[in-house]
Amino acid sequence: MVTEPERDVQAAEERAREARDRAARAGLSAAESFERSARLHEELAGLQQDTASRGIPAPEVNLESSARHREAAQEDRTLAHRKREESEADLNGPV
Repeated sequence: MVTEPERDVQAAEERAREARDRAARAGLSAAESFERSARLHEELAGLQQDTASRGIPAPEVNLESSARHREAAQEDRTLAHRKREESEADLNGPV
């Protein structure tokens, strides 16, 4: 027979599991946001690279900005990878 304190413990453990699951899913959502941001940075970098190659005045401004966007894209991809690994491990971890 399960006592009331044991039921309370079981209910608390279930709520904790559910909270971990929600946190892991939020982490996956964050990873998707970082991935989306990386794609946008890459797109902007490409546009600025194209603009600089068209012979506009002071192309170095666009080239520098393009390089910064590529760095930001790499940082976002790294963050996305870490967050995805962490969240997937949490989802697939011990029950």
